[in-house]
Amino acid sequence: MSSEVHKYKEESLNKNENLFNAKVINFPNDKNFDETQNLKTNTYSVWKISDESNDDQLKAVIGLCFMFGALIVIGLYSNFL
Repeated sequence: MSSEVHKYKEESLNKNENLFNAKVINFPNDKNFDETQNLKTNTYSVWKISDESNDDQLKAVIGLCFMFGALIVIGLYSNFL
């Protein structure tokens, strides 16, 4: 066995030994989370694709529509030749 492989095995064993000797950190329980929260969502708002915050999504939808349209036109053209 080469010395590099032997050295790698020793380092790996040391890392595993350190991993198994690790202690679990006990986080403080200062925050009490109310499990009975009201988780209702705002269902009255409507998602608009033309909103300024959805500019990248608008470009993606337009690109997909253009691609499907182009494929349909090319398919129809090649079918009627």
